[in-house]
Amino acid sequence: MLGDSFPGSWRFAVKLFRVCLTSLMVLLAACGDSTDPEGPSEPGQSQPDAGTPQPDAGTEAPDSGTGGTPDSGTEVPDAGTETPDSGTETPDSGTETPDSGTGTPDAGTPSVLDNWSFEEWPDALPSQWLGSKSNLTSDAVQKVTTSPSHGLNAVRLSNATGTHKRFTTVAKSMPAGRYSCTYQVRGSGEVRNAFFDTDYSSYSSYTTVETQDWTRVSYAFNLANPVYDTFEFIFSLRNTQGDHLSLDDVRCTRAPEPCDGVSCQSWERCVNATATCEPLSGRCNNATQCSTWQTCDATHTCVTAANRCVRHADCASTPQTPVCDTASHLCVEGDPCAGVVCNNPATSCNPTTGVCELSPGACFTTYDCLGALPACDPATRRCVSAEHPANIIRNGGFENWSNTPIPYYGTPYIPDFWYGLDNGVADPGSEIKPSRLVPYTQAVHGGSRALQFVVPIQTAERFTLQKFNVPAGNYSCSYRVRGHGTIRHRIYSSAGWSPQTDFITVDSNAWEPVFFRFTGNVRDWRLLLYPSRSVADRDHLQVDDVVCTKD
Repeated sequence: MLGDSFPGSWRFAVKLFRVCLTSLMVLLAACGDSTDPEGPSEPGQSQPDAGTPQPDAGTEAPDSGTGGTPDSGTEVPDAGTETPDSGTETPDSGTETPDSGTGTPDAGTPSVLDNWSFEEWPDALPSQWLGSKSNLTSDAVQKVTTSPSHGLNAVRLSNATGTHKRFTTVAKSMPAGRYSCTYQVRGSGEVRNAFFDTDYSSYSSYTTVETQDWTRVSYAFNLANPVYDTFEFIFSLRNTQGDHLSLDDVRCTRAPEPCDGVSCQSWERCVNATATCEPLSGRCNNATQCSTWQTCDATHTCVTAANRCVRHADCASTPQTPVCDTASHLCVEGDPCAGVVCNNPATSCNPTTGVCELSPGACFTTYDCLGALPACDPATRRCVSAEHPANIIRNGGFENWSNTPIPYYGTPYIPDFWYGLDNGVADPGSEIKPSRLVPYTQAVHGGSRALQFVVPIQTAERFTLQKFNVPAGNYSCSYRVRGHGTIRHRIYSSAGWSPQTDFITVDSNAWEPVFFRFTGNVRDWRLLLYPSRSVADRDHLQVDDVVCTKD
C-alpha cells in the first residue's frame, strides 16, 4: 500500500541506496582489500580495468625477465647453424651420381651435347638428335615420359635386328680434347658408342642391357684436333626386345687442359705439355724455325730464301744457272728440259719451268684457244679459224650473207645457215626481226665480218641456227661477244632443251669468249641466241666466231 500511496518517494529511496553502495565500493578499493595475499599494488603500476577480461594463462606465458621464453610451437631457437627445410629442398638421390674421382663427369655438370636429357621435343622427334649419320628410322624413336632418369622425358630406341643401327646427334663443332661421357640406359638390348668427325671412329664394346632399372654406362674419347660442323655423337644398338632400350641423361664433359687459358696467334698452336704457343707447320717466328734454304717473312711464313730454289722457275732470273738442284736448293748450270719427254703432241717442254705444257698455238679442246684462232682441230691439236672444217657450225664467222626468203618479211639480207624457222609448236625457230641483224665490219674477231644485233628492247628475241644432225661425241664450243647489251644462249635438239643459261651483261669494246659444251649423237640440233637491251654507245651488240669442235 505504501508503494501505491507514495510511488515517487519509493523510486527516490532505491536510487539513493544504489549511489551510496557504489561510493562504499570505491572507498574500499582505494584503501585496499585486507584479504588479498599479495598485498597492495606497487605505486605507479597501472591497475587492470575491472571490466576487461584477464589474459588466458594457457596461451601467453608471463615474461620471466630472461629475454622471453619463445613459443615452442612456432619458433625454434637458432643453435648457431642453419638447418635446411627438409620439406622444400630434398636432394634427388636418384638423379645425381657423385663423381667417383675416375674422370666420369659429375651428374650435376652440364653436357657439351645439346638436348642431352631429351627434354625438347618440338615434334615427334627429339631436338638436336637423329643427325645425318643416323640410319635408325624415325618410327624407331619414341618419347618416354614415365619415370625418366632425369627431367621429364627420355627416349626409347628400337632395333630388333642383329644388324646395328646408329642414332646420332646433329652435327656440331667441338674443340680438341679428352672427353668423358656417361648416360643412363634401361630395357633389353645391346648398345655401344662411337663418334664421327671427318670419319667414323672405332666403336666401343657392346654393353648388354637386361634391366628395368636405370643403369649408368661410361664412354670416353679423344679429339686430337678441333672439329668444325661435322661432329656427331653415336649410339649403336642391336637386338632390342620388349621395352627395347631407353636412354637419358647423356652427359659429356671435356677435361680441362693447360692450353685452355692460353691465347695464340692465328699462325700458332698451343702445346699442352708446355702450355706455350709454337708456330704451325710452315709458319715461323724467325728463320731458325724454317729449313736452311728458307727465311721467315713478315707473315710468319717460311718462304724460299734469296738465291735458293725449289723448282727451275725459281732460277729464271739467273740464266747462267737455270737449273734448280733440289738436293741443295741452289741454282746451278744445266738445261731444265734435259731428260724431259712430252708424250702429248700438243705439249712441249717449257725451258723456264722444265715442265711439259701446251705449246704455243696448240690445244686439247676449243677451251684452250683464247687468241685470234678460236677453234681446236682435233686432228692436229692446233688452234684454227672459225672457217676451218673442224668447226661444225656452218658460217660461224658470219662471213657469208644472202637475200633469203622469210615468211612475212620478204627476202631480207641475213647470214647464211642462220635464221632457222619454226616447224611446229615444239620446234623453236627465229623470232627476231631480220632488220635487227646487220653485217658489221668496223671491228671483227676473225675474218672480215661479224654480226651486229640492234635490239634496243627489253624483251630478248630468239635467233637460231638452221638445224642439222650432230654425230656422236663430246663437243666444246665458244662464241665471242662485244658491245653493250645482254645476251644468253641455249641448245635445242632431238634430246630436248639444254639448261637455260643466265643473261650475260656486255659493256666492252674487247671481244670476250663465252664457252659451253654438249654431247652429240642427236638430230635437229640448233644453237639459239637471245640478245636484248643493246645500247648505241658501243654500236649495240656484236657476235663473231661461233665454233663447236669435237674433243
